Amino acid sequence: MRQGVNLIGYARAESGLGEACRSAARALQAAEIPFCIINMETCPARKNDLSWIHKEAKSPLYNTNLFMINADQLYSNYKRNFIRRSWFAKRYNIGFWHWELPEFPHRWMSGLTIVDEVWVPSKFTQNSISKKSSKPVLCFPHSISIDPPAHMNRQYWGLPEDRFLFLMMYDTQSTSARKNPLAVINAFQQAFQPNDPSIGLVIKINNASHFPEQVETLKQTISGFDPIFIIDRIVSRSEVNGLIASCDSYVSLHRSEGFGLPMAEAMFLGKPVIATKWSGNMDFMNEENACLVDFTLQKIGERYGPYAADQLWAEPNIDQAALFMKRITEDRDFAGKIGENGKSTIIGQYSPQAIGERYQARLQQLGLL
Repeated sequence: MRQGVNLIGYARAESGLGEACRSAARALQAAEIPFCIINMETCPARKNDLSWIHKEAKSPLYNTNLFMINADQLYSNYKRNFIRRSWFAKRYNIGFWHWELPEFPHRWMSGLTIVDEVWVPSKFTQNSISKKSSKPVLCFPHSISIDPPAHMNRQYWGLPEDRFLFLMMYDTQSTSARKNPLAVINAFQQAFQPNDPSIGLVIKINNASHFPEQVETLKQTISGFDPIFIIDRIVSRSEVNGLIASCDSYVSLHRSEGFGLPMAEAMFLGKPVIATKWSGNMDFMNEENACLVDFTLQKIGERYGPYAADQLWAEPNIDQAALFMKRITEDRDFAGKIGENGKSTIIGQYSPQAIGERYQARLQQLGLL
């Protein structure tokens, strides 16, 4: 059997999991590791990203499977034969899994029975899964490289040219309570006046139609606050890149993240990032390259999607986040230094080449390349 990687996942999906799959493709290509892609259709997101269609195959071609499919979905697809069981035979099977809380769900443990080892994007997720896994759990961050189209600027988005714009993006299917957009809005409203003509906050919502009541609550919260702009239509990956490039700073007051792709992508573009000082993003953030917001750990208190009520997540300090917002707009030297340090970190340590070399080293260690 030929040496190389069968990358199996949501390669066309316009979602975080889809982008994670495409990130792996960039890393494999940069390291010149032979690979093909098997696109999975069992994903509720829009599937219009065809950037890797030229690498797609109908069935595995190589000796290693890298499943960019989370533990619960991988086992479900396996049981229902959406992922053919014959694909696993005589191949080394790696599950690339995301998880955002300190405790890995026991009900997902069955996914471990069909893989040889697990890769995860952050030390935070590695700690969570390795506590319950008898298989190796290794950390391989996502590779970061985006190329914003020049024409997808503020004029393209209908955004004002003369304001300092903060950006926050989230997908309703990633659980709004975890992404915590209301905290970003509250911090912004605390930092600035409702009619301040010099600043703005852009909230980009993906899959808004899936949870209309949540989006309506958010819109009510910003009522009467002129500098806040909502973009709630589904957009392409290149449009997302253009939107990040069009704004001046990225804000994520998340309660927990498995990695934090938008934060890393904003840092790649030299944008100063304000973020909760907890979970997966702390692999690539420090006090010199980001504005880190303190937090208290609290019980979730009720179930949100896969997140159980008795688990813990972070409650970020809104007052501190508001102070960071004001400082970034008032002290451009500080903002520029944070942005440049962040850019240096991501380009230096998270490039497709750097991550691809880590893939290569592990596969060679296993005798698969």
